[in-house]
Amino acid sequence: MADFIDIPSEDTRSIRTKRRAVKILMIGQPEDVEHTIAHLYHCGFCRVENWSRALPYAQIQQATVREPGEIMRIYKRYVDR
Repeated sequence: MADFIDIPSEDTRSIRTKRRAVKILMIGQPEDVEHTIAHLYHCGFCRVENWSRALPYAQIQQATVREPGEIMRIYKRYVDR
């Protein structure tokens, strides 16, 4: 039965621990943010359920605590409504 169990080697485990997250921050009017998330989902870029709940602007600072050495870039896209 041990032949059917896939036990990761030490090398595989070390690769997994080196993964780093990229945080995508979207700020805008609620309907525009929801529309953009839906569009990104339909393009296969993201899953809707992986986004956080909507945060009031005052809570954004708490949600974006910076890790040492991180930088930030902002992608600005205009929504035609």
